[in-house]
Amino acid sequence: MTLDPRPGIVYVPTGSAAFDFYGADRIGDDLFANCLIALNARTGERIWYFQGVRHDLWDRDFPSAPALLTVKRDGKEIDAVAQTTKQGFVYLFDRANGKPLFPIESRKYPPSTVPGEVAASEQPLPSRPAPFARQLLTEDLLTTRTPEAHQWALEEFKKFRSEGQFVPFSIGKDAVVFPGFDGGAEWGGPAVDVETGIIYINSNDVAWTGALAPNTGENSQRAIYMSQGTICHGEKMTGSPPAMRSLIGVGERLTPAQIAATIKNGKGRMPGFPNLNEDQSSALVSFLLSGEGKELASSAPPPASMPYRFTGYHKFLDPEGYPAVAPPWGTLNAINLNTGEYVWKIPLGEYPELDAKGQKNTGTENYGGPIVAAGGLLFIGATNFDKKFRAFDKSTGELIWEAALPFSGNATPATYEVNGRQFVVIAAGGGKDPKSPSGGVYVAFALPQESPSTTSAPGLKH
Repeated sequence: MTLDPRPGIVYVPTGSAAFDFYGADRIGDDLFANCLIALNARTGERIWYFQGVRHDLWDRDFPSAPALLTVKRDGKEIDAVAQTTKQGFVYLFDRANGKPLFPIESRKYPPSTVPGEVAASEQPLPSRPAPFARQLLTEDLLTTRTPEAHQWALEEFKKFRSEGQFVPFSIGKDAVVFPGFDGGAEWGGPAVDVETGIIYINSNDVAWTGALAPNTGENSQRAIYMSQGTICHGEKMTGSPPAMRSLIGVGERLTPAQIAATIKNGKGRMPGFPNLNEDQSSALVSFLLSGEGKELASSAPPPASMPYRFTGYHKFLDPEGYPAVAPPWGTLNAINLNTGEYVWKIPLGEYPELDAKGQKNTGTENYGGPIVAAGGLLFIGATNFDKKFRAFDKSTGELIWEAALPFSGNATPATYEVNGRQFVVIAAGGGKDPKSPSGGVYVAFALPQESPSTTSAPGLKH
């Protein structure tokens, strides 16, 4: 959430309705999911709202706190609020009344083919700025990293449905989600330059796939858990601590990817489950995250399960583990919100082993946002694989300075001042690169005392 203290308004972005990918039990637009809501901070009274995705079937909740800035229109200054999205859009509103500062167009989309599902026929898209992530995966956007990788990607792509944003999932055939479930923009949030009205957004640009499957019989989520998990963790998922950990609330401790890796490979006293195929493993992950454990622990009989389930979060990677789409795989974007025009756009991040082979400027997935400092620098870590912390010229996107971190800095940095000297700090923990260790440290850098300008940035001290 973001607070504007002067008028006393808090701006609240909301999550998706559940179940994420099948909504036959929640017919309609599902207010107030996927909304930006302006509330009176003292009373909670709703002032205005905007729903970015109607009847969300793609987990396209607003991922981060909105950004406050002032833009210029027709010689006048307007206090505005900007909201970034996983699908690569920026929405801009008048803070006071929710009036869009760029036109929002309602576009039609096809109906769902899944029994019982009633998808929204229209979705609201901003006319400007242009999306900061690619919207439709086509053959010409498949990887050309190697001829073998390209051929593999082409053969896989022919098995998918690729029809762009807001096309409902179908049963039994994977659809491309591009940008992927993790964005586009993510939880790190954007930065804004209050002097210029420019917003800075780091973005993922990797494709994922997903589909629905019947949730019946031996392949239902509940049946897979009951056959595989109860021996250690019990029917109520409470386990037998400390030897057998409770699985209640496991989604608050681990990401879906970490849960899936533990199921596959085992951890500590828990063995792996190589007998489960990918679809079954995804079903088990969904069960552990869905809250059905609360139903099991209840004395009341559980409700009938949903007739369809999501088959899993599948990232479209080539056999060597690199994105199966053409670069850039991650970008850093500067957009002038006075005009809706891009100031600059650059790849963000690199794979060190590809860089050593001459495959530079690929960009990578990145988590954690940027900050803009008064001296004209934009600082950002975020990149998953190169463990770098970087400073860019905010006006041009030129790389001014970089430093290596002990682990990837998947966090938004902070800046502060002590005795007249400016510092920049970032939490470095890694965990996104399976080939690298993870940890947990804070790394701080001090700007030279004489000047925090861009010309002195290479003098940053660790």
